[in-house]
Amino acid sequence: MDSLKLFPHIWTFGAYLTAMSGGLLLARFYAYLGLYLSLLACLAWLTHRRQTVASPRSRVHHLLFFPCALNITFPAMADAIPAIRPFRYDDFLLALDQTLFAFNPNVWAERLVSPLLTEVMSLCYVLFMPLLYVSLIRYFFRQQHLLDTFYRGIFTVYGLGFLGYLTVPAAGPYLAHPELFITPLTGGPITRLTQAMVQVGSNRVDVFPSLHCAVSAYILCFAYRHHRREFWWLLLPVFGLWCSTIYLRYHYLIDVLCGFALACLALTLCRRQPTLPASLEYNHHGHRPPLQFP
Repeated sequence: MDSLKLFPHIWTFGAYLTAMSGGLLLARFYAYLGLYLSLLACLAWLTHRRQTVASPRSRVHHLLFFPCALNITFPAMADAIPAIRPFRYDDFLLALDQTLFAFNPNVWAERLVSPLLTEVMSLCYVLFMPLLYVSLIRYFFRQQHLLDTFYRGIFTVYGLGFLGYLTVPAAGPYLAHPELFITPLTGGPITRLTQAMVQVGSNRVDVFPSLHCAVSAYILCFAYRHHRREFWWLLLPVFGLWCSTIYLRYHYLIDVLCGFALACLALTLCRRQPTLPASLEYNHHGHRPPLQFP
């Protein structure tokens, strides 16, 4: 089992599941305790199985665990994290922005507000979802030699990011400090769609660090390393996405900067990590066997 140390996404996501399980147990909030313990046990079993069974199917099952667990736990945090940590850190993050940068970036951006720019920023923000899910799916069907590397990095980002949500739960400037803003953000149909998606999809603790910035920065840097032409296509809309997190008042600037730092950490960790032992990941011809879906 020594090769387990090679995979930071296993340890970081496992640490998140462990921390949530422990916190829920101490808080005696049993409604979600079974969910997190089940996911933790499932991760341990799938990891052990992948380490010991030389099967493409065990590889697929292990890889699929992470996006499935992501989509299960993200909405669950809306109730689970307040049960563990009821305090909100929006005042702390707002003060940190003011202390570090000597101004409030969200309030400063208000001078730029116009219906057209709000529509453009909303489009950039909502592009995060297709960017994420297309990236998660694509390597199962094309360039499968990059699949493990990509998943290793992006779920290191998510594991550490979710630990950030647990450690520093916050709702964001638009919810915690609406009194700071005078000009409402009005636009067209894309603006209304984005606002509706955030209203329904946010778990109200998903601010620090900004995973919109961390995940998109990781995908952009991964494209620079492996798909240079794609990088140039993504650069402008991803930059717009980063700006939109401040303009639309969803994040503090410190969230954004910590998101970038998180992406850099994940890229560094994954660059240093080799793949699984050849005996488990490659056939006798030296090639990865094709993926087999359940």
